[in-house]
Amino acid sequence: MDFKAASRFLDSLINYERITGSYDDFKLDRFKSFLKDLGNPQQDLKNVILVAGTKGKGSVCHFLESALHHCGLRTGHLTKPHLISVTERIKVATKPIPEPDLARLLTKIKNLIQKHKVTYFEAITATAFLYFLENNLDYTILEVGLGGRLDATNVTEPIISVLTLIGLDHVEILGDSITKIASEKTGIIRNNGYVVSSKQRPMAWNIIRKKIAETNAQLFLIGRDLKIENEKVTNAGGEFTAKIDKNRFNFTIPVLGRHQIENACTALGVLQRLLTLDKRINWDGITQGLQKVKIPARCEIVRRNPLIMVDVAHNPDSALALNQTIQDCLKKDVVLIFGASKDKLVSEMLKTLLPISKRVILTKAKSPRACPPKELEKIVEPYSIPYKITKSVKEAIGEGLKKVTEDEMIVITGSFYVAGEALQRL
Repeated sequence: MDFKAASRFLDSLINYERITGSYDDFKLDRFKSFLKDLGNPQQDLKNVILVAGTKGKGSVCHFLESALHHCGLRTGHLTKPHLISVTERIKVATKPIPEPDLARLLTKIKNLIQKHKVTYFEAITATAFLYFLENNLDYTILEVGLGGRLDATNVTEPIISVLTLIGLDHVEILGDSITKIASEKTGIIRNNGYVVSSKQRPMAWNIIRKKIAETNAQLFLIGRDLKIENEKVTNAGGEFTAKIDKNRFNFTIPVLGRHQIENACTALGVLQRLLTLDKRINWDGITQGLQKVKIPARCEIVRRNPLIMVDVAHNPDSALALNQTIQDCLKKDVVLIFGASKDKLVSEMLKTLLPISKRVILTKAKSPRACPPKELEKIVEPYSIPYKITKSVKEAIGEGLKKVTEDEMIVITGSFYVAGEALQRL
């Protein structure tokens, strides 16, 4: 298969990012059988760092990738979903897998994919494992797809398990409470393992603490073992001091928002552990890596005149972080372009974003899960904010640009799909 054929083949597989599944759809037995036929490539991956959570796990992975890369180490990075091209999901040394390599590896395993009826994400995950093994990595960074316990990435044996902020998302699959969701996400913790956790809500912390005790794992907790001091955010990024034991380290990051300082510190918790295990890792490389990190569509300013921000906020916690970032860093009236998936907590997201919006443009991405703008209208209408309905992200951007003033900024958000289509247009 060439790349176009490989892409069509992937799109023919069951894809729970585009259709809503149920809890019973997520089992590891089929995927493990598939991997066995491939020779169990997951067993040969080097230094796996497995990252789960509701909010911030993608950013933490990017911080880790950049820091290790600037220490001169070779990284593999599996992420999801992609914004524009499927090749973004699999990276080596910060570079996406070349299209011919993705096609070559999918062609190699196509028959087994069909035999075992694996899903889109499972096929991508297996392809990443094979590509990583071809590239002689030093570290393998895996972003959990959904949940943790039953996720395809959880067939690996991580040297560090990472938990970012746990909140409400994918409630139809993982459960309708933080306790239930945390129980799934802590499934990535191993017996006698090492765990790094972001600050957590009490309900999530109770589950994490219980799992730590059950597994006899060692925990590095942000807020306890690493304290954040001298925090400052601007329209250019953030500055902060990380206090670890009696030592203090100063950092600058180019991404916007206080939440990104928290994500950077979660990555530092991982890197602090690796410093004790690998002499090649050093604070100079870590500092440079954090300073030069690139994280697309996370409060990303894509145009300055007029000011346009694209963000992948798709749950209540990420919507709150977006709200705070706009107020802390940019201080402009918001023209909100919003589209979301119908299975998300849309009302809670809009409840957070509408109070800072001067006008709203409702839209939908080219996704079967997209919430119809007419449904979004029912949520927006009681707020008495001017709004307009559009049929596409392209139309929404055009509408937003018509009347935007110097005192306003356009914020495009609600889902990865809306953000991805916006980036293609801008």
